[in-house]
Amino acid sequence: MKRYSALTFAVLLGLAGVASANELPDLGDSALANLPPHEERYIADMTVRELRRSGMVLDDVEVTEYLERLGYRLVAASNENRVNFRFFPIAENTINAWAVPGGVIGINTGLMVLSQHESELAAVMAHEIAHVTQHHYARMVESQKGAGLMTLGTLALAILAASQSRGGDAPMAAIAASEGYQAQRYLDFSRDLEREADRVGMATLKGAGFDMHAMPNFFDRMQKHYRNVDNGAFAFLRTHPVTGERISDSQSRAAEQAYRQWPDSVDYLLVREKARGLQLGPRAALDYYQGTTGQKKYTSEAAQQYGYAHALLLAGRADAAWVRLQQAQQALPGGHAMFESLAGSIRLQQGRLADAAALLAAGRERFPGAQALVYGEIDVKMRQNEGKQAIALLEGALAERGGDPGLHKRLAQAYALQGMQGPSHRAMAEYYALLDEPSTAIEQLNIARRSGGDFYQMSAIEARIKELRSRLDGRKFKEDPATRNPS
Repeated sequence: MKRYSALTFAVLLGLAGVASANELPDLGDSALANLPPHEERYIADMTVRELRRSGMVLDDVEVTEYLERLGYRLVAASNENRVNFRFFPIAENTINAWAVPGGVIGINTGLMVLSQHESELAAVMAHEIAHVTQHHYARMVESQKGAGLMTLGTLALAILAASQSRGGDAPMAAIAASEGYQAQRYLDFSRDLEREADRVGMATLKGAGFDMHAMPNFFDRMQKHYRNVDNGAFAFLRTHPVTGERISDSQSRAAEQAYRQWPDSVDYLLVREKARGLQLGPRAALDYYQGTTGQKKYTSEAAQQYGYAHALLLAGRADAAWVRLQQAQQALPGGHAMFESLAGSIRLQQGRLADAAALLAAGRERFPGAQALVYGEIDVKMRQNEGKQAIALLEGALAERGGDPGLHKRLAQAYALQGMQGPSHRAMAEYYALLDEPSTAIEQLNIARRSGGDFYQMSAIEARIKELRSRLDGRKFKEDPATRNPS
C-alpha cells in the first residue's frame, strides 16, 4: 500500500486549530491572493486522485457516509461553509487526521477507534475543518514571503511525491532541499495556527451541539498515553503539537458550557465497532469481542453484539454471525440500517441469495437513505445473474449519487453481465473520470466507440472524449512547474 507521510501533510498545512467567532483574524485579501479558491480546488482534486490511487481510502460506504454526515453537521456550524468539503476514512491504525486546502479531510480509522465518545471524534474533525475555513495555508504563504516557501507547483509535486512514498520524511526533505525554507520557523508559526484552530474548532463544536469538554479531554488523554507508549501510533501529536497551555486554554473555554450528559448517536457507536473490526482483523477482533461481551464491559450492548457479528462474518463464520446479529437487534428493538445491511451480507455469504435480496429490499423500505442497502441489493442481483434488475437499481442510485465511482463500476459490471459491451465501457469511462484518470477514461470510450451504436450514442462518446482531453491538457499545464509563475 502506498502511504502518505503525515509529516508532509503537516508541512503542507500546519494542521491547525479552532477559534470563537469574535476572535477570528482578518484574513485579508493579500493572504488569500497567495492561494485563491481555484488553486485550492486544484490541490484538493489532485489529493483526492492520489488518495484513491494509493488504496489508503477505506472502501466502506457506511463508514464514509457517517463521516460525511458528521462532517457536514460541523461545517454547517462553522464560520464559513462555502468550501466544498470532502471527508475520507483512511485505513490506517495510527491515530491521525489531516486537512488539505480546498476542503479534503482525512480521518484515520485508528483515531475513530481510540475515541471514547462521538464528541471527541467531532472535536478532531472540527479542528481540521478550522484549518480550511481559516485559510491557514494561504496565511502561511503570506507570512513566509521571501523565505522560499512552496509555490503551488512545488506543493502539487510534494503531494504527488508523498503518495509514492513508503513512509518517512523523504518528501519533506526533498522540498526542504529544493525550496530552502526554515523548518523551525515554520513549526513555530504553525503552533500559533494550532491555538487558533482550537478556538475556532470549539466554537464549531458548540454550534453543532457537541460537548466542548471533549476537545481538551481527548487531547489530554492522547498526550498522557503518548508519553507512556511512544510507539509511533500517535501521529496526530507529531503533526499537531499539543501543549499544556493549549489544553488549559481549551478547558477554560469548555467551562463556559454547562455540564450535561452528551449521548452518543447509534450511528457513531456502530461505525466505531465496524472500524474496530476492520482495523483489528478477524482473529484479534473475535478475541476482543469475546472479552467485552463475556464480561459485559460495554456501554452499548447493541454496538458490541453488532461488532461481534461483523467480526464473525469477516472470519467466515456466517451462522454464528447471524446469532450475534439477532442479539444486537434484541438490544436495539428499533433496529438500524447497519443491522439490515449486515443481515443481507450474512445471507449472501451463506449462499441464500433470495433471502438476502428480500432482506435488503425490506431494509431499503425502512431506511431509504442507506446506500449500503442499495449496494448490497445490487450485488445480490448480479450474483443472481439478474443484470437487468441490477441496472434499474443502479440507474436509480446514480440519479441521486452520480459522483459515486463505485456505482459506475457496478453499472459497468451489470452491463457486461447483459452482454452490452459498449455501455459497459462507457460506464467504466465514467468510473475512471471520477477517479480523475482521464487517459484511462478515454481508452474506455475508444473501446466503446469501436463497439458501435446509433448516431446519438456516437455523438455522446465523441463529446465526452473531447471534454476529457481538455481536462487532461489543463492538468498537464498545471502540473508542469515550467509553465507556472514561480513567484
